[in-house]
Order: sequence, then C-alpha cells, then structure tokens
Amino acid sequence: MNWMEIIGAHVMWKQRLTAFIAGSSTETLDPEAIRTDDRCALGKWIYGAGRAMADLPRYEEVRALHAQFHQNAAEVVALHLAGKTDEAEKLLQGDYSKLSEKLKHRLIGLSQQVKAAAEGTPRF
Repeated sequence: MNWMEIIGAHVMWKQRLTAFIAGSSTETLDPEAIRTDDRCALGKWIYGAGRAMADLPRYEEVRALHAQFHQNAAEVVALHLAGKTDEAEKLLQGDYSKLSEKLKHRLIGLSQQVKAAAEGTPRF
C-alpha cells in the first residue's frame, strides 16, 4: 500500500472539482459514482485487506471521514450539475476543504499505525 499515493489522490480531488466547477475540466463526473467510497484504492483497502487493521485507533475515524469525503465530493458535483455553482463553490471551499485536510492528517496517522503494527511495535 503506497500511502503517499493514496493521500495524493485524495488531495488532487480538490483540483479536479475546482476545474469541474470552473468549466475547465474535460472530465465527466458522476455524483453517484463519486459517492461510493469503496472503489478507490483507499476504499478497497478499508473494506478489504485493511479490515485486519480495524482495531487500530485511527482506522474507524479514517473509514468514516473517507465516506464523508466521497459524499461531499459527490454533492459538489451534484450542486454544480443542478446549476447551483455558487453553492458548490461554497461547499468546496468550506466543509469539503476542512474535511479533506482532516482526512489527509488522519491518513498519515493511520499509515504510521499500520507500519508500526506490521513491524510489531507498540500501537499508539
């Protein structure tokens, strides 16, 4: 599992959403596809091999934040597609950005816990 790639992919979503709202994106974004949190690499890990790490202190928090991250990203797209671009922008710059930043930091913490568990060192 490459945690930096996982974190980077989620951080890049803000740029993707910003471009989508601005009309400078060539991507077709589907809110329902975005809403599902088990299709990206992190989601596949959380609901797959990562379940073995479910007792780690950050696991459940990351799982919940990741699900909310996908919900917020989907809502940004849905609002824009509904012609509510101002609301989409407000969500993107507000709650979405705060949540994305929190998820990034919790992912770093979880990655450290996973590494420590794999090495057999005490969990924190």
